[in-house]
Amino acid sequence: MRHLARRRAFVRAFTLLEMLVVLALIAAVAGIALPNFMHMLDAYSNSLKWTELTAEVNGLPYRAFAESRDLQLDAASAPQLLKALPPGWKLTGAVRYRNNGWCEGGKLEISDPAGEKRSFQLASPICSAAS
Repeated sequence: MRHLARRRAFVRAFTLLEMLVVLALIAAVAGIALPNFMHMLDAYSNSLKWTELTAEVNGLPYRAFAESRDLQLDAASAPQLLKALPPGWKLTGAVRYRNNGWCEGGKLEISDPAGEKRSFQLASPICSAAS
């Protein structure tokens, strides 16, 4: 019987203090890494919005051709023509697209609520915007 009691005394296990120290370290690392991770996700989301918006602007000549109608992209028509334009984003400038798919060129400036602005100089006849 003594032999059994003695044997149980030597069983190795983590103490409560060791467990608390490990949990505190994990919490500290998570507290440092989580804000950076969230910032990275926000930056990726913003970059994706700009990419989608640029692609949609580049697709407007084809849309005018496919719908066989002239399109005017300006601040008033932007919410209807650009489905990728998030709420609160502003477009200044104007570009006219002919029903044959050609555009007359122009300059567009798009700004987001955070203040980031991007300018697109669209040259006739293709009017391709670079992201």
